[in-house]
Amino acid sequence: MTVPQLVALTAALACFASYAWGLARFFWVPREAGGRDTRAIELATAAAMLAHGVALVWFFRYGALRFAAGLALYAAALAIFWWCVRINSDRPLSLAYSKDRPAHLVTRGPYAVVRHPFYVSYILCWLAGTLASGRAALLVTVAAMAWIYHRAALLEEAKFAASPLAESYRAYARRTGRYLPRLPRR
Repeated sequence: MTVPQLVALTAALACFASYAWGLARFFWVPREAGGRDTRAIELATAAAMLAHGVALVWFFRYGALRFAAGLALYAAALAIFWWCVRINSDRPLSLAYSKDRPAHLVTRGPYAVVRHPFYVSYILCWLAGTLASGRAALLVTVAAMAWIYHRAALLEEAKFAASPLAESYRAYARRTGRYLPRLPRR
């Protein structure tokens, strides 16, 4: 294994370990969790992790610019993830696809910029692996996982719309983008 491969694999594993920790230790699971959807996201994540690991170990193609961009995205993914964890440490969020009713609205830290920074972190990680490995075929995992996260984000937004926090959430949504920062209006 080459040094760039080892570095990229270590960065990927740091993201994967962080996300697994989040699933096991950070997010809370309401009594009525998402069921089939929650299981689907777990299986899809495991499959994507496996595909990225295989690409980084056995099908790695080094390109200096791609590699540097991939490492930068891995670093950004980790930074955003742990920033979200820190911001939510006093009141952890429920697991994706949970059917619970929102009890609070987080609008500080990364949430002041985008409404779903955890999902942004995850998508950046999948993009990072695609770039770092030099395997465009991994874009399939990026698209599949982004679709899963988007469905979860829409469900979460619908839960807010049907909650006592609906008006606060609407105001929040007007000033922040879902996944990308909202550009200032003139």
